[in-house]
Amino acid sequence: MVDLSKHMQRARQAVDRRQYDIAIEVCLECQEIDPGNMENYQLLVDAAKRRAREGGKKGLFGGLGGFSFSKDPQKQLSAAVKKMSKSPDLKGFQAVGDAAMKANGSGPKGMLDLAIFMYEEARATGLFNAQLLWDLAHAYQARFQSTKEMGDIESAIKALAELERGMPSHPEASRTAKSWEALKSMARRAENKSGDYRDQLASDGSARRNEVMNRIIRTPEDAKEVLSFVDKDLEANPKDKSLWQKKGDVHRRVNQFDEAQAAYEKAQEIDPHDFVITMRIGDTKLARSRAELQQAEAEGQDISAGKQRLLELEIAEYRLRQQRQPTELSHSFHLATKLMAAGEIDEAASNFQKSVGDPRYKKQSHFHLGTCFAKKKLLDLAVQQYTSCLSLIEDDLGDEAKDVRYHRARVYEAQGKVNEAETDYTRLVELDLGYKDAAQRLSALRSN
Repeated sequence: MVDLSKHMQRARQAVDRRQYDIAIEVCLECQEIDPGNMENYQLLVDAAKRRAREGGKKGLFGGLGGFSFSKDPQKQLSAAVKKMSKSPDLKGFQAVGDAAMKANGSGPKGMLDLAIFMYEEARATGLFNAQLLWDLAHAYQARFQSTKEMGDIESAIKALAELERGMPSHPEASRTAKSWEALKSMARRAENKSGDYRDQLASDGSARRNEVMNRIIRTPEDAKEVLSFVDKDLEANPKDKSLWQKKGDVHRRVNQFDEAQAAYEKAQEIDPHDFVITMRIGDTKLARSRAELQQAEAEGQDISAGKQRLLELEIAEYRLRQQRQPTELSHSFHLATKLMAAGEIDEAASNFQKSVGDPRYKKQSHFHLGTCFAKKKLLDLAVQQYTSCLSLIEDDLGDEAKDVRYHRARVYEAQGKVNEAETDYTRLVELDLGYKDAAQRLSALRSN
């Protein structure tokens, strides 16, 4: 094994001096030499995140690197690592994790450790991603099969529980979790085979605890039982950040906002730099405001001022997230939608121009950009955006395509492009005679 200690010491010194480009370059060189060195990956991620947080440039590599058409898992891993060093976000971390899983077995040792580390970094961004949680769970389970460490199978089950909470309709999460619970119980029994009756009772109690802690919270009664275990754990480990976060999550799930915020604030005291917890606090404030608004509306109160306050809170929250995680384009998209609702068209358009680079929001961003440009009387640009949006819609007969085509027809009308407007209105009337006022507008164009 090559001794990389001097190189890594140089990288650490570069980080301390905030020379992140140098640190990253050294770490990437070390990665090529020793792809299984976890300490090097930890240092690389730290440097990349610091550079992104402080608004650094893309780095010494410019726009080159980060892509690989090679079928060699090792080369694919190196390419993913280079790309992640430029964009240390959910997608970047997830790609390295995926590459490490492909290299596991055929590549150097430690690939499962690397995959789990990178998936956990992606998870720590606080953005829900079903595929990420599924892959993370399977990485933990694969490592459990190798090491028989109970912590790994428990982490695998927790990842599936988080997946099921975020996506209750997932076709495999619940079944797989039950299968792994049985696997864990078998491992526990084997572990306690030579123990006495008290060992078995302890094992059964642990199984019950894990079943409760990983359940989906649907009612206050569910929450109460989970919280009883969380509070017991906190008595023994009052400085455990994850327990305070779990406590906050459970309270927020059943709309106990004061308790949720208090728990999150305790977690933030333990780790002031954990932005996932910061976002949880923001989510709690927004959820409380929405609940109060719904209650006021149900009581017949005037909620116009409340709506404005909520909008201001949302803008402030998403602006904070964008500042802290500038490479996560979902923040730009959500901020843009709220700015648009507030009438801040220029800033909204600027943020939609960023979020159009995220495949998850590309289509909606094109549509909203069309609306922004139409409001600014930039009609040619509006038509371009609506056309780009239409090209991404698979169902040309659906309501989404109708809505975009209607908006484009209105812009054509405003431009005086009668033929183009008539073509779009004709298509709408062919599909749905009663769609908005398309038929009336078509008749008016033809009569003129």
